[in-house]
Amino acid sequence: MLSIRPALILQFLAMLCFVALITFLPSVQFMPKFIIWFNDRQRLVELLLLGFVLLDGILIGLVVKKDLLAIPTKLRNVFFILLALASTSSYLAQSPRHAIIEISVFAGLCYLSLFVARLYYENKQKLIQQITVALWASILLYMLSFYTGYITAIIFKTPLNWPFPFTGFSNIRSFNQYQLWALGLICLPLLAFDLKKNMRAFLNIALIAWWVLLFYSASRGVLLAWLAGMLLTAYVYKKYARPFLRLQIINIALGVCSYYLLFKVIPAANESSLVTGTIARESTDDRLELWQQAIVLIRESPIFGVGPMHYAWHNPTNGHPHNSVLQLASEWGLLATLIILAITGYGMYYWLKKFSTAKLQAVNKVDSNLAILLFFTIITNAAYSLVDGVIVTPISQALMFTMLGLMIGHYCDGQQSKYSNELIKSKFQFRPIFAAIVLVAMVWSTLPELIKGLSGNEKGFSMGYTAAGPRFWHESK
Repeated sequence: MLSIRPALILQFLAMLCFVALITFLPSVQFMPKFIIWFNDRQRLVELLLLGFVLLDGILIGLVVKKDLLAIPTKLRNVFFILLALASTSSYLAQSPRHAIIEISVFAGLCYLSLFVARLYYENKQKLIQQITVALWASILLYMLSFYTGYITAIIFKTPLNWPFPFTGFSNIRSFNQYQLWALGLICLPLLAFDLKKNMRAFLNIALIAWWVLLFYSASRGVLLAWLAGMLLTAYVYKKYARPFLRLQIINIALGVCSYYLLFKVIPAANESSLVTGTIARESTDDRLELWQQAIVLIRESPIFGVGPMHYAWHNPTNGHPHNSVLQLASEWGLLATLIILAITGYGMYYWLKKFSTAKLQAVNKVDSNLAILLFFTIITNAAYSLVDGVIVTPISQALMFTMLGLMIGHYCDGQQSKYSNELIKSKFQFRPIFAAIVLVAMVWSTLPELIKGLSGNEKGFSMGYTAAGPRFWHESK
């Protein structure tokens, strides 16, 4: 009992940080005033979340004597090779400590996926409900803030300049990432839960209102990624995906109509001057220049890259190239990038093998829809990561590895043999030991900026690289 209670406490603290990060921080600013930037507030909570998850991994393996999840030996060896490449790249980087921040955070995020997968295995119904409720609560809170700003602007005829009525993010594209990661899973209640008619109508209206925010934020990348996800989901899952696809098409159609009503028709009739963008704008946000810079860095350091998180040391304006593949290739090296892509392909192959259209016939409505929604979510955000910093921002990182954890848990559901005790019988239990190493590395590498930022330094948590804007902390010149 004494060994189980601390594990439950750590589990509760980790879930509390998750709820704080995903549900409240986008719209409720409850942290001290000396933390200026939204990105930094979210990063602090993300570090707390990963800290509790890593402590949970240590405790589960060494004290409670309960393995997290059996990983195939070949895949585990590939991760060791990737870790060796990343460590070498960090050693050769201009600032090894800052490179270690990136490695330790991503290693911690991998433990977050295993943490979510274990919770899924223990009580999948409860976990799915908790995550779905957390996402819906976050969305409703955010829309309350957004539409309050909109109504105020209409009544007093005041212009809306970014970030208003968008709040909670240092960049409007960070909001788009947060929106896109949740877009699939929040449809699960409408597709698979037994809801009352009033609740079903409310959620449908809320989804339409949520799409309005996407059109107001003027993100072409999200729409292109959404379209890619829709087409691929339709191709793979055919008739089984039709309820979800139909729901999405209806919501986006009504969403764009509502957007024009709220931000074009009403302001014109009210003689208001709401400032809004449009997805038809011609600017490219200098994406090509950022990609070219990444290609130059790849040519200069093709094997080990310039170091994890080090694109910012070579660009005066942006901390990352707004392309996940180019970011990994330029910072981690081509070999590490190929390994990551191979792991991704390996996982997707086995996912489609288990959750094929033929096998979806034998599962219940919740499991069938969950498989489709998770596939759509990963494909859509993978596509969006090719034009934006999806793998960079704290909320996006947490949601990404939460979805991966759900995929791992869903894939391994019902396969108790995968949760073996073989590692527990060994005198050397690598996973909890490695969790401890990751925790120490994460604390050591982030501590200087934490001390500086929390002490009220006017430069905040700045690392001192040349680029302005958020990468890990928000940089200001």
